[in-house]
Amino acid sequence: MENNSKIILGIPGIWQDRQAFKEKFNESQQEFVYLGEHHIGKLQTPKYLYQIEFVDEHIPYVAEAFELGGNGSFTKGDIETLQSHHSMVYILAEGGSLEQVIEIMSVAKAVLQSGGLAVNVESSGKATTKDNWIEYVNNGTENRAFAAFVQMSREEDVFYTCGMHNFGYKDLLTSTSNTNPAETVELFQTFCLYTLIDNPIFNSGETFSVDPKAPVFQLRAESCVLFESDDPFYNPYGVWRLNKIS
Repeated sequence: MENNSKIILGIPGIWQDRQAFKEKFNESQQEFVYLGEHHIGKLQTPKYLYQIEFVDEHIPYVAEAFELGGNGSFTKGDIETLQSHHSMVYILAEGGSLEQVIEIMSVAKAVLQSGGLAVNVESSGKATTKDNWIEYVNNGTENRAFAAFVQMSREEDVFYTCGMHNFGYKDLLTSTSNTNPAETVELFQTFCLYTLIDNPIFNSGETFSVDPKAPVFQLRAESCVLFESDDPFYNPYGVWRLNKIS
């Protein structure tokens, strides 16, 4: 399938305007450089450019959105800091592979080190504190990339993931009648990490289980219908519906 997924990261900061951000970024970075008005490039491979959109105003809902997207990881102090932000930097790039995700994570780390406060993956709704994001990048594993990019949620009678399209894979969906929230987290984490690490080929009708004694789920490929096609959460690769069969 043609890769048409987009990665969008939102980073609130203390910069008063674009010029202040550009100067702070370029003076604090050895790996990346801010080019022109709308791009960040890697010094050793300048042909790879990341589009930047700068919003030089306070956005009232940012702190609340990060708190919700962080699933309890943001402290009261973190939220108060976010409430005092002056501006937002958005990083936009093509998605579709683990390598692309890890690379843009490094770009976001550079922005954090230049005055950014936290990161929200606008293409999944998952928010991460500054310290956690930097730790994820420094470790550079599939587990950390998954933690930064994939959100798990509930919508009426289904549990689902959002964010696997950033890596070029289907998201997951299962009925709330199949499993409880804790079991769903284990099921989704195991399936997604197996996908990211081993890149297996799945087909509709095949089965999956987290271990030999755990419940067995049958896979069915479906289109993404939870989000409209122009929504950053939309997965163009579709979803795997996991139906419990034993």
